[in-house]
Amino acid sequence: MRKKKWLFILPTDSIQGSEHIVKSLAQFIDIRGGQCSIIILTKKRSMGWAEEEKTMHLTYFPFTSYFLGILYLLPHFIFNFKQYNSIGYTFSSQTLINGSIGFAKKIGLLKKAKVILRESNSIFDLLSGTKLKIYTFFYHLGYRGSSLVICQTNYMKQQLIQALPKLTLKLNLQVIPNPFDFEDIFKKSGDILPELRHKKFLVAAGRLAPAKGFDILIDAFYEISQNHRDMYLVILGEGRDRELLQNKIKQLNLEHKIYMPGYVQNVYSYFKEAKVCVLSSRIEGFPNVLLQMMSQNNNVVATLSAGGINEIPNLKTCETNSVEELRIAINDILTKGTSANRILFDDYLSNRTLSSFNNTIFKNLNIS
Repeated sequence: MRKKKWLFILPTDSIQGSEHIVKSLAQFIDIRGGQCSIIILTKKRSMGWAEEEKTMHLTYFPFTSYFLGILYLLPHFIFNFKQYNSIGYTFSSQTLINGSIGFAKKIGLLKKAKVILRESNSIFDLLSGTKLKIYTFFYHLGYRGSSLVICQTNYMKQQLIQALPKLTLKLNLQVIPNPFDFEDIFKKSGDILPELRHKKFLVAAGRLAPAKGFDILIDAFYEISQNHRDMYLVILGEGRDRELLQNKIKQLNLEHKIYMPGYVQNVYSYFKEAKVCVLSSRIEGFPNVLLQMMSQNNNVVATLSAGGINEIPNLKTCETNSVEELRIAINDILTKGTSANRILFDDYLSNRTLSSFNNTIFKNLNIS
């Protein structure tokens, strides 16, 4: 059964948090003999799937906006009915895509497929107004066509049930924690920037977007740097807030103290060398970057931006949206030993393998 054809659908070829989960699962299945097809709803913009193009069938839609790709998805299935009618499983992790795939199943375009939908965020906490109405419409449009809906945390599941009580009664709604790809460590290792090799630094990583709280981190770092004058800050990632963050850095006269090298492949090297790894987010589904940080460093600080973070043993946490609390948490880590965390972090991560993630999916499909 597991050797059937799989279809994965993503908004772009950028490998961020949710996209990383999708890609890791596709790689896991491909290595074990599964047939994987990938649909990217936008134009090719990066080399994010370059290696996979050798063994998987990738289709890029000719759009700059993934919303246009979503609108084109159903016609694409119709025009290529024979190709997609033999798909055994679909996997997606974005609400608008999820609703579209479920709707395609409902109207008979993916007759043989078991539709697996993963929630990427706590949508009803994250969104409001017209955008929330659009997302809610897509929940009602297609989620009933699913065989399994995966929530990353119990909080995410309860939030969805509270927002959509009638719909969720008819869904196979299960909590399956995010997997950690141990093989990814070897793929994303390498040298850090030469100018950082002999410097003490904090590191954070993610899209340069308001939800990631990098503005809060920069303000906290400004305070920290007054007492730790030999400390630097590295923010890895790219996004629409680059200019806003750079302006804030300039206003605080921190241009010589904060590095923003953009997207880098070797994130694990930065996490390993940092004095403290920091998750400063305002809101998350469940942050995969936190697992990556924990795999490399005992000194990790995380805001309580997602359900389940408070359950990680010995992790230093603080409330969201607070410069002062983040500053205190980072300073606390800088002044206290955390060597005991290694055993606790390794044990926590060992329960989140891709193999167990895959097996849990199939276990829950059998009860749908």
